[in-house]
Amino acid sequence: MVALDSEEIEKYIKAGEIAARVRELAEKYAKPGMKIIELAEYVENKIIELGGKPAFPCNISINEEAAHRTPVIDDELVIPDNSVVKVDIGVHIDGYIADTATTLNFNPQYEGLVLAVEEALEKALS
Repeated sequence: MVALDSEEIEKYIKAGEIAARVRELAEKYAKPGMKIIELAEYVENKIIELGGKPAFPCNISINEEAAHRTPVIDDELVIPDNSVVKVDIGVHIDGYIADTATTLNFNPQYEGLVLAVEEALEKALS
Protein backbone atom coordinates (compact mmCIF):
# COMPACT_ATOMS: atom_id res chain seq x y z
CA MET A 1 0.00 0.00 0.00
CA VAL A 2 1.33 3.40 -0.99
CA ALA A 3 1.08 6.19 1.56
CA LEU A 4 -0.48 9.44 0.38
CA ASP A 5 1.29 12.72 0.92
CA SER A 6 -0.49 15.75 2.37
CA GLU A 7 -1.08 17.32 -1.06
CA GLU A 8 -2.82 14.17 -2.30
CA ILE A 9 -4.94 13.98 0.83
CA GLU A 10 -5.97 17.61 0.39
CA LYS A 11 -7.06 16.91 -3.20
CA TYR A 12 -9.25 14.01 -2.01
CA ILE A 13 -10.73 16.20 0.71
CA LYS A 14 -11.47 19.05 -1.70
CA ALA A 15 -13.07 16.66 -4.21
CA GLY A 16 -15.21 15.22 -1.40
CA GLU A 17 -16.28 18.64 -0.18
CA ILE A 18 -17.31 19.67 -3.70
CA ALA A 19 -19.15 16.39 -4.27
CA ALA A 20 -21.07 16.75 -1.00
CA ARG A 21 -22.02 20.36 -1.78
CA VAL A 22 -23.15 19.51 -5.31
CA ARG A 23 -25.20 16.59 -3.97
CA GLU A 24 -27.01 18.97 -1.61
CA LEU A 25 -27.63 21.45 -4.43
CA ALA A 26 -28.94 18.72 -6.73
CA GLU A 27 -31.36 17.53 -4.05
CA LYS A 28 -32.88 21.01 -3.94
CA TYR A 29 -32.80 21.61 -7.69
CA ALA A 30 -34.32 18.39 -9.05
CA LYS A 31 -38.08 18.12 -9.50
CA PRO A 32 -40.63 16.10 -11.43
CA GLY A 33 -41.14 17.34 -14.98
CA MET A 34 -37.50 18.40 -15.33
CA LYS A 35 -35.48 16.95 -18.18
CA ILE A 36 -32.73 14.72 -16.88
CA ILE A 37 -30.24 16.43 -19.20
CA GLU A 38 -31.01 19.72 -17.41
CA LEU A 39 -30.25 18.14 -14.04
CA ALA A 40 -27.05 16.52 -15.35
CA GLU A 41 -25.81 19.80 -16.83
CA TYR A 42 -26.65 21.61 -13.59
CA VAL A 43 -24.64 19.09 -11.56
CA GLU A 44 -21.64 19.16 -13.89
CA ASN A 45 -21.63 22.97 -14.10
CA LYS A 46 -21.77 23.27 -10.30
CA ILE A 47 -18.79 20.91 -9.98
CA ILE A 48 -16.79 23.18 -12.28
CA GLU A 49 -17.99 26.39 -10.58
CA LEU A 50 -16.81 25.02 -7.22
CA GLY A 51 -13.34 24.24 -8.56
CA GLY A 52 -13.51 20.58 -9.53
CA LYS A 53 -14.03 18.59 -12.69
CA PRO A 54 -16.57 15.83 -13.31
CA ALA A 55 -14.94 12.44 -12.67
CA PHE A 56 -17.58 10.83 -14.90
CA PRO A 57 -20.82 11.99 -16.52
CA CYS A 58 -23.62 12.61 -14.04
CA ASN A 59 -25.80 9.51 -13.83
CA ILE A 60 -29.53 9.83 -13.25
CA SER A 61 -31.50 6.63 -12.80
CA ILE A 62 -35.26 6.56 -12.48
CA ASN A 63 -37.37 3.99 -10.65
CA GLU A 64 -36.32 0.46 -11.65
CA GLU A 65 -33.08 1.57 -13.33
CA ALA A 66 -30.50 0.49 -10.78
CA ALA A 67 -27.71 2.85 -11.81
CA HIS A 68 -25.58 4.52 -14.43
CA ARG A 69 -28.05 6.07 -16.86
CA THR A 70 -26.34 9.03 -18.45
CA PRO A 71 -28.47 11.45 -20.47
CA VAL A 72 -27.39 12.15 -24.03
CA ILE A 73 -27.41 15.50 -25.81
CA ASP A 74 -31.00 16.64 -26.43
CA ASP A 75 -32.33 13.84 -24.18
CA GLU A 76 -36.08 14.39 -23.82
CA LEU A 77 -36.58 12.10 -20.80
CA VAL A 78 -38.09 13.92 -17.83
CA ILE A 79 -38.28 13.01 -14.18
CA PRO A 80 -41.76 11.53 -13.83
CA ASP A 81 -44.25 12.44 -11.13
CA ASN A 82 -44.28 9.89 -8.31
CA SER A 83 -40.80 8.61 -9.11
CA VAL A 84 -37.70 7.66 -7.19
CA VAL A 85 -34.52 9.07 -8.73
CA LYS A 86 -30.87 8.28 -8.04
CA VAL A 87 -28.30 10.96 -8.85
CA ASP A 88 -24.69 9.73 -8.96
CA ILE A 89 -22.00 12.43 -8.83
CA GLY A 90 -18.24 12.15 -9.29
CA VAL A 91 -15.72 14.93 -8.76
CA HIS A 92 -12.00 14.93 -9.29
CA ILE A 93 -9.17 17.26 -8.45
CA ASP A 94 -6.14 16.41 -10.58
CA GLY A 95 -7.38 12.81 -10.84
CA TYR A 96 -8.16 12.34 -7.13
CA ILE A 97 -11.79 11.23 -7.16
CA ALA A 98 -14.73 11.54 -4.78
CA ASP A 99 -17.96 9.74 -5.65
CA THR A 100 -21.34 10.22 -4.00
CA ALA A 101 -24.99 9.60 -4.76
CA THR A 102 -28.39 10.52 -3.46
CA THR A 103 -31.88 9.12 -3.77
CA LEU A 104 -34.64 11.62 -4.42
CA ASN A 105 -38.11 10.45 -3.54
CA PHE A 106 -41.04 12.09 -5.30
CA ASN A 107 -43.46 9.31 -4.31
CA PRO A 108 -44.82 9.15 -0.74
CA GLN A 109 -45.48 5.43 -1.25
CA TYR A 110 -41.71 4.77 -1.11
CA GLU A 111 -40.85 7.01 1.83
CA GLY A 112 -40.39 4.03 4.17
CA LEU A 113 -38.12 2.25 1.69
CA VAL A 114 -35.91 5.32 1.22
CA LEU A 115 -35.67 5.85 4.99
CA ALA A 116 -34.76 2.18 5.52
CA VAL A 117 -31.94 2.44 2.98
CA GLU A 118 -30.64 5.64 4.60
CA GLU A 119 -30.70 3.98 8.03
CA ALA A 120 -28.86 0.93 6.65
CA LEU A 121 -26.18 3.19 5.19
CA GLU A 122 -25.74 5.02 8.49
CA LYS A 123 -25.39 1.72 10.35
CA ALA A 124 -22.87 0.43 7.81
CA LEU A 125 -20.82 3.62 8.10
CA SER A 126 -20.80 3.45 11.90
